[in-house]
Amino acid sequence: MQPKLKLGPRKIGVQGPSIRKRESPKEPQFTRDELAELKRLSAMLPPRAAKEQDPAQLVLNAANYIQQLVATVQARVHKGTLPVEALAALPPGSATPVRVSGQKKKRRSIEKQH
Repeated sequence: MQPKLKLGPRKIGVQGPSIRKRESPKEPQFTRDELAELKRLSAMLPPRAAKEQDPAQLVLNAANYIQQLVATVQARVHKGTLPVEALAALPPGSATPVRVSGQKKKRRSIEKQH
């Protein structure tokens, strides 16, 4: 004869979830060289952007400042106040082709076709 099966509710996970103390996220630990680089980077930025304490924000401010400088050089080359050779000093990939003031782009009229 087989034993009688209980058809009542079964207790699942009686122990409950294990609760482990979550460790607080650690602040990033920088090496001496990295801290020195951040300090040098901060010294190169304008005062307003340099007083940022968060390293990620400091690097972002530096990237924005570099973009502003690139745009300034490109605008001055376009105006003719800097020689075209100044574009060679820009970071790779940042220089967009600039037309020399003597050359003008031809305009093409676009006619709508029905």
